[in-house]
Amino acid sequence: CSSPAGALAGQCWQGASYSETIISPDLKSRSILRVPDITSLAQCAGACCDLPGCDLAWFFERRCYVLNCQRKENCVPKQRPGTDSYMVFLQRGPPQTLVLQSLVRGEPYRWPHVNRHHGAEAPLNPYLYDWSWVNTPEDHSGVMDGENSKSLSEGLYTVKVSVTGQTSFGESFVNITVSSGRLNKPPKAIAFPECQGLLLPADSTVVNGSESTDDHGIVRFHWEQVTGQSLGNLTSAETPVLHLRNLIEGEYTFRLTVTDTEGLTDSTTVSVRVTRPSQDSPPVANAGLDEVITLPLDHLILNGNMSKDDLSISSYLWTLHPNSQAKAVTLQGVRSPFLQLSGLQEGQYTFQLTVVDSGGQENSSTITVTVLPENRAPVAVAGSDRQLILPVSSVTLDGSSSSDDQGISSFRWDVISGPPGAKIQDANNAATVVTGLRAGTYKFKLTVKDQHGAADSAFLAVTLKEGKNLPLVAHASGSHTLTLPNNSLVLRGSVSNSGPANMSFLWVRDDQSPAAGDVLYSSEHQASLYLANLVEGTYLFQLRVTDARGRSSSATATVEVRPDPRAREEVELELQVGVSQVSHQQRDTVLRQLAALLHVLDSDIAFIKNLFLSTDGRNACLVLVITSVSVCLLHCSGQGQCDPVTKRCSCDPLWMENPFRRLLDNEESNCEWSVLYVILTVFVGVVLIVSVSWACFCCCKRSRRTKVRKKTKYTILDNMDEQERMELRPKYYIKHRSTEHNSSLMMSESEFESEQDTLFGHERSERSYYNIVSFGVVSV
Repeated sequence: CSSPAGALAGQCWQGASYSETIISPDLKSRSILRVPDITSLAQCAGACCDLPGCDLAWFFERRCYVLNCQRKENCVPKQRPGTDSYMVFLQRGPPQTLVLQSLVRGEPYRWPHVNRHHGAEAPLNPYLYDWSWVNTPEDHSGVMDGENSKSLSEGLYTVKVSVTGQTSFGESFVNITVSSGRLNKPPKAIAFPECQGLLLPADSTVVNGSESTDDHGIVRFHWEQVTGQSLGNLTSAETPVLHLRNLIEGEYTFRLTVTDTEGLTDSTTVSVRVTRPSQDSPPVANAGLDEVITLPLDHLILNGNMSKDDLSISSYLWTLHPNSQAKAVTLQGVRSPFLQLSGLQEGQYTFQLTVVDSGGQENSSTITVTVLPENRAPVAVAGSDRQLILPVSSVTLDGSSSSDDQGISSFRWDVISGPPGAKIQDANNAATVVTGLRAGTYKFKLTVKDQHGAADSAFLAVTLKEGKNLPLVAHASGSHTLTLPNNSLVLRGSVSNSGPANMSFLWVRDDQSPAAGDVLYSSEHQASLYLANLVEGTYLFQLRVTDARGRSSSATATVEVRPDPRAREEVELELQVGVSQVSHQQRDTVLRQLAALLHVLDSDIAFIKNLFLSTDGRNACLVLVITSVSVCLLHCSGQGQCDPVTKRCSCDPLWMENPFRRLLDNEESNCEWSVLYVILTVFVGVVLIVSVSWACFCCCKRSRRTKVRKKTKYTILDNMDEQERMELRPKYYIKHRSTEHNSSLMMSESEFESEQDTLFGHERSERSYYNIVSFGVVSV
């Protein structure tokens, strides 16, 4: 870029010139003309000087173009190396009527002839111009009359001009935009905040004017200070946003002026008030959090910039506290917010930060820096080797005995060798469980690391051996006793000698057990059996267990459900109305009426079951217990219960009342006698009576046999056979004297001839006969 001072003509002179540059003019709003028969930049500049309103001559690729630059941003030269381009800006005196604008209006203009060799001294030869339309709007109805045209309408026109000389010819095009007339509205200046206050030490702020508006756009923002302490040159005074810095106490007023595209302006003002706080609070020193470092790191930076004050902090001061245990250290930056420490040694340091504000007030804070000795590697302890016997298939590994001078940060268990299938559940914990073990030897590795990355390892061997195959032993939890209304129970089963293998459980109710009772949660296939709604009686449940190896075992649990001792005291009251028709108040009224009828308190009647449907499903029912109607004090000998209604003992099974005591002892009911003992006593009494009676009978009979009998006389009968003789023989084999001499039968001459004696004699004869036959002796 150069600025020659040579004059081109009286009315203009040459300004800045450029080479290898181009421009990008706006062809829609600017006119550019090509000047024919120009062979140098000087001739092109002379042609531009002769043209009123021309201020730029552009010699591009051996052609001359002249144009007017009302707005400099449209004619900014742009470097384009290697381009055959030269341009000159012209300076001229007072403005004249622009020929380019004349061309738009259709006014004629004739170019002077420019000599190719002598520039401005060329002779004046006239040129002929021919104007014609190239493009017009659709509704255009005007015609071109020479270089003039009337009745232009809104739209875009393209005009062609052909220039003919004596020895040359040229043409050019120009675009003409005809716009409809519009009413330009002035801009609206808007700046916010309109009023703001600052409290020292805050001394900067921002005022925003970018919200200003205009119908066609704002081209300029201008800020100026109206009142207040002068700030010199305002920062960014020609921008929408005004930045204010280094404000001091006082009140400031600033004016914003905005300008639109047609030069209309508008202004607004904003105020800023800067005040000093009424009370200066002391500062708050903050030396930061305590630090811990480990050798060989022996340097550190302490940060005190977190200290604060309501105005400002004027000074910082770091010192080694007198109570610091360690003393050897090098301090740098003791009067800045940041203290640099070096040469630290093992021990504990205490540093003090003192801050002073602008009012001379001060405050202090301390920080402790602990320097630990150089890190030592941790020591891993995996424990002693283990020996297990199957069916155990899991083992717990514990490495919590590992140690480090500053603490262990991580644990890691790994399987080094052994049969496949071992699985470590939590390999990154100090204590973990290994499952899926088989017969063989496993080797585990424990790796521990400290906070500085130092590591150590330990090894552990676990050996599993085959053990004896012990049978399963099922446990069904034995016998249980329930007393109604408690009707639920949990039977907890277990297995011995099972190992960690999967077990299957099955609870089976005995066929002779009551059918009532529910099994909850499908627990018949679980280790614990949940029972509910049991009734009076004895239940037998068999637990059958089977493991994955096919072994099985069973056990039986007994549940005895006893009746409710208060069941006889319960009263079921059926109301002749539906459940939904009984209100809470009506239920309480029934309770009070019943208490008045029985002469008891309301509190003596307790509800066992609230309102529910009767068995027919139509009426409401209540189950209640009357606790104070009567009291029975009989002990019933400890073998029964007293009926509070009848005041008599209801004996337990195999016990009965002693009637003698009840009759003799004021008729008190009892349960003293055992049914077994009474039966035994009665039996013994009956046997004794029968025995005595039989003995008396036998004695009487014997006494009759010993009485003296009268002699019996016999007569010998002839012609008697031997059998008759034997029948007539006397008892006890006594021979009659008459029979010894005569073998004939004798006739009896007894004085007793009654039927009784005859029968008795016959009876004795039969016995004698049988006796003789039994001994095989016959007497003649």
